[in-house]
Amino acid sequence: EDNGAEMVNYGLQFVGNPYRYGGTSLTNGTDCSGFIYAIYRHFGYNVPRLGFYKMGKGVCLAEAKPGDVVYYPGHYAMYMGDGKIVHAYNSRAGICVSSVHAPGRILTIRRFVEEPVE
Repeated sequence: EDNGAEMVNYGLQFVGNPYRYGGTSLTNGTDCSGFIYAIYRHFGYNVPRLGFYKMGKGVCLAEAKPGDVVYYPGHYAMYMGDGKIVHAYNSRAGICVSSVHAPGRILTIRRFVEEPVE
């Protein structure tokens, strides 16, 4: 029932692929929000291209579960569990796994409770 772990595993397939500003292609290049957007869309969630920090419900890091969206100043990542995130980091790193604290100060962590679209 919980798609979070599946979403993380899906995202992990694309580790090593390129970062591209404004992109939403998990294979040819995506930016941080495009990465989240593409994964959520793949699982049937009707999410916007930007603005995840206003959606879902806020949770604290201690309550974060795989699939939650971590929002930093100017950056989005997907929480994997165990203090790790998968994200389209930057043009140097591309899509990679990092510590949840690597991108900087966490502004909010969002959990999307919306049902997948039919």
